[in-house]
Amino acid sequence: MAKPKPPVEAVVDTAVHPLFARLREEAGFAEFSGATLEAMPGLKMVLFAEDPNLRRETLDIAVIGAELRKALGAAVASGWYTAVSEGRALGARYGIRKFPAVALFRGAEYLGAAEGLMGWDEFIQALVEIGSREKGPSRTIAILQKTED
Repeated sequence: MAKPKPPVEAVVDTAVHPLFARLREEAGFAEFSGATLEAMPGLKMVLFAEDPNLRRETLDIAVIGAELRKALGAAVASGWYTAVSEGRALGARYGIRKFPAVALFRGAEYLGAAEGLMGWDEFIQALVEIGSREKGPSRTIAILQKTED
């Protein structure tokens, strides 16, 4: 008797996946790149995510991001999401370490991000606090040195 083959998991294509289509078409999100910042007036919400074929949380943030923008209403002028192939690299520019992340920008100024998945109230509380900042957090660079024992 032949062993049954494991089910083949469908590949998620964010260009056509219904959750990303909803994010673009219903919630008004557009694809983000670092160069887009200057052209975006007001408070901006940017979703940083990774490949949903590797990290299923990306599908969660596509749903949560749309609802967060709706909940924050007119306070958020525009919604953006990173191409999943570039999410980690773009996030690293701003010191984002945990994905998915929901970041807020004012002009080209990065104000901060709610990193990782969390409860609804935690997301709202974090984003309200981040959105009330006048400027972003100071960025630090860690320099590791090898020590002689």
